[in-house]
Amino acid sequence: MTGECHDGPLVVSAAMKKHTVARPRGNGARPGPAGPASGTSKTGDAGTAGTPGMTGRTGAAGTTGGAGKPTRKGRETDEAFRAAARKVFARDGYLNARISDIAAEAGKSVASFYNYYETKADLLIALAEDFHTEATEMAVLPYRSGLAPPDALREAVAGFWRTYAKRRGELIGVFQAAMLDAEFLDRWLDIRAEAIIRIAGEIRRAQAAGFCPGIDPVLTASALSAMLEHFCYIWLGQGGERVDAQFDDERAIDTLATIWVKSVYWRPAAPA
Repeated sequence: MTGECHDGPLVVSAAMKKHTVARPRGNGARPGPAGPASGTSKTGDAGTAGTPGMTGRTGAAGTTGGAGKPTRKGRETDEAFRAAARKVFARDGYLNARISDIAAEAGKSVASFYNYYETKADLLIALAEDFHTEATEMAVLPYRSGLAPPDALREAVAGFWRTYAKRRGELIGVFQAAMLDAEFLDRWLDIRAEAIIRIAGEIRRAQAAGFCPGIDPVLTASALSAMLEHFCYIWLGQGGERVDAQFDDERAIDTLATIWVKSVYWRPAAPA
């Protein structure tokens, strides 16, 4: 397992395009998920442990002409809407949040909001992508620093945990929207599919090195991804289980990392 570049659990490919500012109405482009640009490739395919990732949206608000590049003011306005949404989602919950509340928090008009996003679900997708991009940046470093896979894995899990804690408001929104909005669920499952593919690839590489023989890489990847996401949701988003438990960040990270390591980096007992 050494000598390869591993990008950690549940992180997005660094080359997946970030959500850019949506094109204003009237120019023919409808905001929505789009695949990577033709001729581009995803990086990190060798030795990554997988991760949800969002592909970029096309178009840009605040453009100055035919070039289609966002202006500084356009980027600043979009970021104001994102920052406001994080506060409103954390305060009111995604289901109760209104576009007018987000616009007011951003100090912008509702009409301006619709130049950037068609719905609050579109904005939530953008925030989910921001989260995964940041989680990637936090998770890939341990694997590129030369740490042994189990040690790098713990640091990668820690990066995911801390990023989730910082963005818990919008991630609670992701959980709520996926239960109620079929279109959002479809897009969120696309994000998870990216994760499963990458984690399964890591499990196959572990199996090639003699670890975890016989387990199904895809089902194991799904289970590990679901464990990490839902554990974060329960303990960071909902205040924890209704049971007595000694809980703090380090205990949580150690628990997640131990389960992940023992699920993948084990070898069968030698024959007696």
